[in-house]
Amino acid sequence: MKNKPEPVILDIHGTAFELDLEKQALLRADDRDTEISFIKQMTDHGDRYTFFYDTVARCAIDEPYEESRVRLVEIPPLHVLDPDGMAARYGKSPEELQGKTDFEIICDPDTLKQRREGILPQIDLAGEAFIVDLQLHELRNAKFFFPVISLKSFELTNDGWHYEAFYEPLMKQVVTIDPGILEFPEGIIKIKIPNELGLDPVATAKAYGLDERNLLRRYPISKDLKAEIIPLSETEIPRLIRQNKDKLRREHEQIMQRAKPRRRPRF
Repeated sequence: MKNKPEPVILDIHGTAFELDLEKQALLRADDRDTEISFIKQMTDHGDRYTFFYDTVARCAIDEPYEESRVRLVEIPPLHVLDPDGMAARYGKSPEELQGKTDFEIICDPDTLKQRREGILPQIDLAGEAFIVDLQLHELRNAKFFFPVISLKSFELTNDGWHYEAFYEPLMKQVVTIDPGILEFPEGIIKIKIPNELGLDPVATAKAYGLDERNLLRRYPISKDLKAEIIPLSETEIPRLIRQNKDKLRREHEQIMQRAKPRRRPRF
């Protein structure tokens, strides 16, 4: 069993802050709700970060408003502060981090260059490659450019991070399940894909007027998009089948009850 790595602690003017790679932030040790974001509150110079720090409030500030209590703080990049953590998080060896900035480690430069040149991302749907086109809100078969699957035919999950749909791999189409279903449909699966941020963060930033670099820091481009296959046994289908069979059974019992011969009255 591997030991949990020791947290990276920074002392900022007498206050301890813990590095959180997932949030890309510094969390104040005595109040973890107080964060200093590498993305929102620091200036990234490539080889270092800087930010203004209030020594009394013990937090980052946007602009220095009182020189006696504000200091300009400079700290190393994430891959210097925690090389092993960054390597593990982004699937690289510590040696591969050398000579790169945090942004280049988080978001592959070659992949970003291709995307900016207009090459759209692709996603694997049950073994078939589809082109992701958020501008048209559709997935197009990468080989034949047909069929086309509208993203509007997917349903957003409750957490808002994915889309789900029932899918027929043979016809390469999203399908609707009959609400009166009595048995598991043949040749149908359920798939789950990322939302727009996961599918194409570059297009999402452009569509909503967001800062592309900041967005890519949090949601880097995925080079291996693949739909998750959800077993039908883990969907709502088993419940629908049980409900529909129970309904038929009750209807059958009512019919049989009405069909019983009534006793003739005695005279």
